[in-house]
Amino acid sequence: MNIVDRSRRRLALPFLAVPMLLLAVLFVYPLVDTVYVSLTDWYGTFRTSGWVGLANYSKLLGDDLFLSAVLNTFIYFGLSVVILFPAALFIAWALLKTRRSRSFYQVAIFAPAVLAVSVAGVLWKFIYNPNFGILNNMLESLGLSNLARPWLGDPSTAMLGIIVAVIWHGIATWIILILAGMDRIPQEYSEAASLDGASSWKTYTRVTLPLLWPVLSTLIVLWFIQAMQTFPFIYVMTQGGPAGATEVMATYMYRMAFEGRMFAFGSAMAVVMTVIVLLMSLFGSKLLRSDRFES
Repeated sequence: MNIVDRSRRRLALPFLAVPMLLLAVLFVYPLVDTVYVSLTDWYGTFRTSGWVGLANYSKLLGDDLFLSAVLNTFIYFGLSVVILFPAALFIAWALLKTRRSRSFYQVAIFAPAVLAVSVAGVLWKFIYNPNFGILNNMLESLGLSNLARPWLGDPSTAMLGIIVAVIWHGIATWIILILAGMDRIPQEYSEAASLDGASSWKTYTRVTLPLLWPVLSTLIVLWFIQAMQTFPFIYVMTQGGPAGATEVMATYMYRMAFEGRMFAFGSAMAVVMTVIVLLMSLFGSKLLRSDRFES
């Protein structure tokens, strides 16, 4: 290492010190403290507790409600991926091709993102209301009253209703990211495909999507992380009901730790959630990463 490289490293150290300090204070210390609490029987009253080792983890693995919450979390992720990414891809492609009134469509799509999550959750709770909600009233006016139901009160539709609300509120972010990925694709590829007689659909599926796959794979992993941590919409709209149909890991952990005063048990749940997110994110990243899209 020459003198120039050493001087550059010494210059970079002060700039790295503050981020590393913040990382230690805001992430490493809380993580270590959470792991410690999970090995005790602390109930959150006083900072006195007894050491119980892995008893909370053993209790957690035998908790049917927690296992159901884990399953619901993966169901939430799977359904939301199937709905979110095709819709985001289609809207991003349509915006890319739109010339007239593009600003209006962009504002209409991005407007929900400015709402607070709590406000959006309450809004959709009113939409789904079985008595005066817009959705049931619309179905009845169209002669489809047999489809009207208590959407958030029915275990078969509650999770789907929450997913629709979440996607409506946050799809704009994913559209922006996909549009950014599309803008990086050279236009020469699409033009060459058009000269060869390829239709717009074939150009999109055979040229755009393969080149966009690295961006999509990253976004899917990011969505998985976000789905594993989902909490606000579910807590505002259903609080995990009905009958636990929308209970996910985050809401169950909150109820146990803050409503049930079982902080040690909740800490064990938080550690398990962290491990699941890390392992599945690493696995998903390796699985989805590829140099080309395979249809």
